[in-house]
Amino acid sequence: MSDRENWERASTARVVPPARPRKLAKVPFVELADGRLQGVVSSGSDIERVYVSSIAAGTYAFACSTNNNRPCGGARGSFCNHIRALVAEAVLQYGGPRVARYLRVDPTGGESDAAALTAAMTGTHPQQADGKAAAAPVFSRFLRHLAYLEQAPVTDPLPEMHWFAPTRAENTGASASEGAADPGGAGERADAGESTGVLGAPVDGLEEALAAADAFDRCLVAGLLRPRSDQGAGLAELARAVAGSPLAARVAEAAEKAAAGTAGEDHLLALAAARSALLGAVHDALTTRADASTGRTRTDDTPAAADDPQQANLLAAARTWLADLARAGWQGIDHELVGGAAPIVSAMLPRPELRRLAALLDGFAAELAASCPGSALERIPARRWGDLWARALLLTRPGAADRPTTGTATGRLLPLGIDLHEHATAAQAQVHAVFEPDDGTPSRLVRASVSVPKPDSVVAAGVWQLLRPHLSLLGALGEGRAMHLDAMPLTAEGDLLWDDTRARPGEPADPFATARVALPTATAAVTAPLDRHPARLAEPVFLEGYATRQDGDTLVLTHAGDDLLVDSDRIPVAGPLTPEAVAASGACIGLLRWDDGAFRLQPLAVETTVRRKTAALQAGAWAGGTTDRTGVKAEKAATDAVTVLRERAGRLLRT
Repeated sequence: MSDRENWERASTARVVPPARPRKLAKVPFVELADGRLQGVVSSGSDIERVYVSSIAAGTYAFACSTNNNRPCGGARGSFCNHIRALVAEAVLQYGGPRVARYLRVDPTGGESDAAALTAAMTGTHPQQADGKAAAAPVFSRFLRHLAYLEQAPVTDPLPEMHWFAPTRAENTGASASEGAADPGGAGERADAGESTGVLGAPVDGLEEALAAADAFDRCLVAGLLRPRSDQGAGLAELARAVAGSPLAARVAEAAEKAAAGTAGEDHLLALAAARSALLGAVHDALTTRADASTGRTRTDDTPAAADDPQQANLLAAARTWLADLARAGWQGIDHELVGGAAPIVSAMLPRPELRRLAALLDGFAAELAASCPGSALERIPARRWGDLWARALLLTRPGAADRPTTGTATGRLLPLGIDLHEHATAAQAQVHAVFEPDDGTPSRLVRASVSVPKPDSVVAAGVWQLLRPHLSLLGALGEGRAMHLDAMPLTAEGDLLWDDTRARPGEPADPFATARVALPTATAAVTAPLDRHPARLAEPVFLEGYATRQDGDTLVLTHAGDDLLVDSDRIPVAGPLTPEAVAASGACIGLLRWDDGAFRLQPLAVETTVRRKTAALQAGAWAGGTTDRTGVKAEKAATDAVTVLRERAGRLLRT
């Protein structure tokens, strides 16, 4: 299978490269959106004044005016200094090649720095656009950007954030519309080799289930407004795959209606449920295989469904938007259609019970917006977008996102490592740990999460700064300490709903000692039905005595006869752990994952030799703060960026 096909069949393919850190004092807001490079530039003479500047893609028509619609005196016939500053900061944040592709600029000599891009655009003598007409929507988006800092964090887990890897490097690839040679930014996929271990053995029925899901995903590429005969065949294949299940009749009807181009929202919901059921079966089979490899047992509690009503109007609005996407198809998306998600997300974010769906819609819409127009896409992440669409549609059902608590946890919590998830406007830190109850019952694997909305310019160490105040466990892991819990709410899926008032720091606890002694006997919780998906597989494991090799751009770890691809793209850049350290390590705490047909290992921490001494490196070591020289420098830069945004938010959102 080619790299392109692998990328299109990966649930966690990186579609949009993350923003890069930059100073925000001069240009607090810049984005590539709505067919323009646009943003807000601070006035050099008046702290109360900002300029709203934009350049249209293709024509380079430019506009610049103050936020109260006074025209910029310098933007008369050519780019003013505000627009030039906007281009320079966009290149810093997104990289010159991405800005050039978005604006459709072909600079002389192929150089894509700010000066070359500006010269190429001004050389065409672009027209000046109506500054007043352009300023209002851009400034509105700036206020929405600042409002992310005003939203409260939540400690309920957001399972869909597993689809979004953290900021890994300054430039990890290009969007789907940009024709990058490196699909998803992870480099050429390695061949896992001839595995002889438990994980490498074939899984019965796996390829058939994935093939049926892929058949439906191909239908979404072209859209269901006027389906072709091959799309009808794909819909029929999905219906046949669930013919022996309780969904059979509803899915058969939905497939028939969709093939005729008359599917309603309920029919699309049934198709999304069928696709999710297939991938849920894949998840269960892979979990069984992982348990056979680790010797882990699971509790048999089935999570109860809650029936508290949610915000019905917002859920209905989200369902309608998702239905419109399915009818248009990925090749039919445009900025107007994708932009319909923004008001829905803005209304959902202040409501904690809707945060899960809001974070998913926001991340999904950002990827679609960066890929507009769909008609120009050179490749489409069909499985990933099919995943995000189907999960979002199922979450529009009232009560679908509720996670009722089934008990409390009192005892000692031994952290293993931190898994960071991040897209442009949300971040989640999830701490994996072993919990030892005071009542003497068996220890179990648990997770504790905290998530926050964020502006897209807050990246790297800035993300830790937003998360840090709301989960004391982050600091405990950095200090190598246990935590003692007193009646901490706990769900059937093993998620602690964190409350700092119910936790206190304990004695020193080495994560590698925990991994060697406590992890092998800890039981795991069941997974809620809606969360059963291969991309959600994240099983804590401890490995040592392995061999590593480099296969192309991918590190491969061989252990007990199994070749595991190391998922280096999930190692956050704001931390001491690097792919090089993993390659030189002798022991690893990680998460066993699966995507694109193979098991993978996401390192959370490794033991390696530094100056002839064994040293432990944690991916999330900087989460609670750091004295590391590189970390301190990153913290300082991130503090400056967040300070600028909070100052602007204070002035503009409360006046």
